[in-house]
Parts: sequence; structure tokens; C-alpha cells
Amino acid sequence: MTIVNLPLIGPTYTNRSLPVGAQETQNFYVTVNDQGGEQLSFQPFPGLKPFATGVGFSRGTAVSDGILYEVMGTTLNKVSSLGAVTSIGTIEGAGRCGMQTDGTRLVIATGVGKPYIYDGTTLTQGTDADLPNASTVTYINRRVVYDGSNADVVFADLDDPLTVNSLNVIIAEAKPDDMKAVYAYKQQVYAFGADSIQPMYNSGSGNPPYSFILNATQEIGLDAIHSICSNNNFAYFLGSDLSIYQISGLSTRAIGNPAIGQAIEKYAETSDAFGVCFTLDNTNFYMLSFPTGNQTWLFNESAGVWTNLAYGTGGAQHLISSYESVYGKHLVADRRNGNIYELDFDTHTDNGEVIQRRRDTVSISGSTFGKPGAEVFMNFLRLEVESGTSLVTAESQIIMQYSDDNGRSWSSERWLSIGQQGEYRHELVWWGMGTFRNRMFRFTMTDAIKWVLIKLSADLELGNG
Repeated sequence: MTIVNLPLIGPTYTNRSLPVGAQETQNFYVTVNDQGGEQLSFQPFPGLKPFATGVGFSRGTAVSDGILYEVMGTTLNKVSSLGAVTSIGTIEGAGRCGMQTDGTRLVIATGVGKPYIYDGTTLTQGTDADLPNASTVTYINRRVVYDGSNADVVFADLDDPLTVNSLNVIIAEAKPDDMKAVYAYKQQVYAFGADSIQPMYNSGSGNPPYSFILNATQEIGLDAIHSICSNNNFAYFLGSDLSIYQISGLSTRAIGNPAIGQAIEKYAETSDAFGVCFTLDNTNFYMLSFPTGNQTWLFNESAGVWTNLAYGTGGAQHLISSYESVYGKHLVADRRNGNIYELDFDTHTDNGEVIQRRRDTVSISGSTFGKPGAEVFMNFLRLEVESGTSLVTAESQIIMQYSDDNGRSWSSERWLSIGQQGEYRHELVWWGMGTFRNRMFRFTMTDAIKWVLIKLSADLELGNG
């Protein structure tokens, strides 16, 4: 018998052909340790700590002049640093809003009427005939920019978000597609059409002083207008081909994989997807959530790994609707009711609700050890976990199951206690694991404690191939 390490850390990768890939990671993210010890581990995605109570379906958030705002239902609300919610005025429509600050004023685009501005005192809806019924809004060099009708990119006047000179409308005509969204990133404005992306730069002359970059049109369109977001490294979006992309300068790179593509293709609707970018523990994340598909994907930029976020125990779409870094906190909105929560690593529930964390490993067989077809006899399976200083009780347990048919069916549950509070690294051992040719393991956790999965190993012997 020999004790060997087994593959524990990995992405969500469930292929339509389960023998190709059936692993899943839910409510964890992968961390890379370059300072010795275990190179990879699963860290728990933070819980949701109550901050403010919403008053309607969340349509978007933004920070303007250091203050958090949220459109809840048909009302624009101000949320103070103490979590107090103050109603400001009425915003028409029912769908997600585009929201952008120009430094002192908040600009809101609804897609059903002309945009609004809030200057800290008065909420005003635009009336200019050349102001479009935009769905998205962005800001660059003292100008607010909107998506217009057909292929129009509409630049508002300098320092005046609700006034548009008709000369400041540019037609993105590299392809005969409709304009869907505009987004400013690193001193370029990207015009996202249904079948193309055209980047623009400040040329310094003309009306407006922006021009399309020659030979830079991307033959990729935009599927979900609210899937676009960015961090200090990349912008992200869901393309018209249902692939997920990063943008850096004039380069566009697909970052999905076949399993994610197959999952997205099954959703009845994808244009309602929305993206959220945030940074936690010096790690950049892109979250892409599908309301119709009822699923949320999380991309760890450093590790290059996709996992899933889920609400409750049924694997449903996560609650996060938007994110803002404000008041020294990581604040997110609840997609259902506009509640504001703090992303908090010391909170182990989602606003009091159970967080189910789960890892379905890659399949293990004789091939894992260089002996294809060999029978594997496993004396015991050992999982190393860390619960830190969180409240561990005698009832805090982890559930193990295994599947010998690539995740089509699972064994009965085998529960083990994870140890005592303050026992930072604990080994769980399941004995009598029997003989198999192909097996994957499932670990499920629902207790409201810190769960870190570190290492998986086994005492096993290989038979003849």
C-alpha cells in the first residue's frame, strides 16, 4: 500500500460527455501560493453581511461623489455609510440600468426613455431631441457617451450630460449592425455592436474629437449589454457567439472553455446576463450571472480558473447583482430586493441563509498513476481542511460521496466531524473505500464556518491493467 496525493483543486468543467469532464466547484475559488507550502488551495467565497435594506428589485448601483446610489424598482435611492436608505425620485422602466458618474453628477440610462442626472440635489430627466433613449452610458475626458439608435455613438457636450450637439454623433459603420453598448476603458471608447466592436481614440480634432482606430474592428459582437465590466487589467464581456472575452487594448481573447460554452448554449435566454468585476485579497474576479439560466460563473483572473457561485442548497443563481467599493467596504446588491450586503470573509452565511460549498473532483483511475485500465484498491481517503477560528462545534461535519460512473449517480453520504475550534488543520479519513476502476469524489459542506480545502490523498494499491 502507498499513500499518494490525489487531484483536489480544479475548476467547474462539466462536459456534455461526462467521461470527458464532470468536475464542479461551488462557492470556492482557487488561490495560488507562491511562498511555499501547498501551492493550490480552495478558499471559501465570502458571505453576505447585512448593510442596508432594499425597497425593490435591484436595477443597478453606482458611486458618485463618494456616495452609494441604487435604483430599486422605480426609485433612485441614496445609501449612506451607515446603511440608511433615502428615496430621491422616480426612474422609469423595469430593466437593468446603466449608471455612470461624471465626478459630481450621477447619470442613469434606462433604455426606455431619455437619461437622467442627479446632481446631489435634483433628479432631472433629459429632454434634448438629440439625446438618445440609451441603455448604456460611459464617461471619458469630461464627456458622457451613450449608445444611440442604429449604429450611433452619441457624445454629450463637455460637462453637460443631458445636452447633445447633433454634430457629436458618430456612426459606427464598419459593419451594418446595430449599436448595443458603449464602454470607456483605458482612454479608449469601445462601440459594441451586434456583430462588431470598434475602438475609438481621442484624435484631438473634429466634432467630437474622437475617431475610430483603423484596422482595429473586432469581428465579434456583444450578446448581453450589461455583461461588460472591467478592472485594472482587462475589460470583460459576453460575445454574440456566446463566448466570454477579455479585452486589453486592441486585443480580444476568449477565456471560456468548451464546458462553459455548452452550459451557456442550453440557457433559453442569454442577453439578460450581467457581469460584475471586483477585487478581493489582491485577486481580480469577473462574475457572470445568467438570470434565465439560473446560474452564476466566477473567473479568477490570477489562476485563470472558472468556478460557480450559488445561492442556497439547490445551486441557484447567486444573489449578487452589482458591486461597489465604497465606505471602506466591498458592497453588493441583492438582485431580488435591493438589499445591500458587505462581502465579508468572516461571515459564513448569505444574509443568514445556508451557503452550500461543494467540490466534485476530477475522475481518478489507473491512468492517474500511469497505469491505464488498472484496478484501484483504496484502503482510506484523507482530506485536509482548515476551519480557522470560526465557530466549529461537534456537529460541524463534511459529507463525502463517490461516483463510479462519472457523476451520473452517487453513493450514500458518509459524514465526518471536522474537529475542534482552533484546530487549524484537520485530517478527515474515510476507511474501507473498496475497489474501482474510475471514481470521482464529492465533498459537501453547509455548516456556517470557514472552509478551506487543502489536500486530498489516499492509501491505495494498483492491480493489473
